[in-house]
This record gives sequence, C-alpha cells and structure tokens, in this order.
Amino acid sequence: MSIPPLETDQASAVYEEASQIAYIAYHGKLGGEVTRQVYDWLDDLYEAVGVEAIYGQIFDFRAVTEFLDENLQTARRVSKLANIKADTSNIPVALLISTFYHQEILRSTMRIGPEHERKRIVWSHDEAMAFLKLWHTTRTETAK
Repeated sequence: MSIPPLETDQASAVYEEASQIAYIAYHGKLGGEVTRQVYDWLDDLYEAVGVEAIYGQIFDFRAVTEFLDENLQTARRVSKLANIKADTSNIPVALLISTFYHQEILRSTMRIGPEHERKRIVWSHDEAMAFLKLWHTTRTETAK
C-alpha cells in the first residue's frame, strides 16, 4: 500500500515502493507550514506502509534559498513529535545539500552533527545512497 505524492509550492515528496525510499525535496524560502505538511505526509506514510518498510529518507535542500526562522523552530518541534508517534530510529536520513549555508543551518540550528548516527549531511545523491547502504550494513553487522 502506498500514499499519493505530496506537491506544494515549497516541497514535493514521494515514496518509491521498489527502493523503499522516501524522497523529499524542498525549494525556495521555507516557512513553518511546509514543514508541517511534509511531516503530516510522513505520518501518513508511516501509517500506510509501516515504519519497518522504509529503507531510508532523502531530504533534498539543494534548491532552498532561505530557511525562515519559523521553519527552523517548527522543524525541531514536529521532528520531535514525529519521533514520539513512530519509532523512526531504524530509518537512516540523508540530508542532501549544495552549499555551505545549507550545511551550517542543518549542523547548527537543526542540531545535526556527528553524534546523529542515523542522520548525515551529504553533497550528492550517490553519497546519500551510499550512506543509506552503509547504515543498514553496519546495523546488520552489529546485530550479528
């Protein structure tokens, strides 16, 4: 079972059943409402396919021109709530960027750092895919 893609002025999201990857792409100036819409879509996805059916998530920030303050506050709040509603600890998340501005915002304001083993800032789609694979390989080897 799947859910329809999300299409808004600042975001699009789709779940590829074949790869079991959720792709979320942001663009333009990001406000708080778009973050709520994406997390609502993710909640629907978790309910429709089950958290265990998701291999990974790729959030693409390459076309973002500005992170509005309201977006950053909302992102922290709704992310925390989403993690309470569904155990997403087994879903690796690649955060795809193209500028040091994106990197600094995600590292500092969003508090994405090296200690977040399931979240990684990446610079290309290939690097995102490699991270998802490495994360699952490492988890499988650790479980043995």
